[in-house]
Amino acid sequence: MHTISIILAANLFTFYAITQSRLFEKWGLNFKPFTCPLCLTAWVGLALFLLPDFVTYGTLAMFGSGVFAPYFKNFLINIYNKFN
Repeated sequence: MHTISIILAANLFTFYAITQSRLFEKWGLNFKPFTCPLCLTAWVGLALFLLPDFVTYGTLAMFGSGVFAPYFKNFLINIYNKFN
């Protein structure tokens, strides 16, 4: 279960940092691994593997919420518009 949590947390962090917030572009880090989703996911996964479990679960909670919130908001808006 811990390995699955690491994989999921690394992917959610990478998706949020590169695609949604463009965090590394704002910081001026326009080089690998910060611009490569595959590279960044691998390095974040390694870091989460070596760090304590609470870091993995905190990353999973923070970036999981950040990734799924816009989709959930759109889902609720679509339901609201369907019934009005």
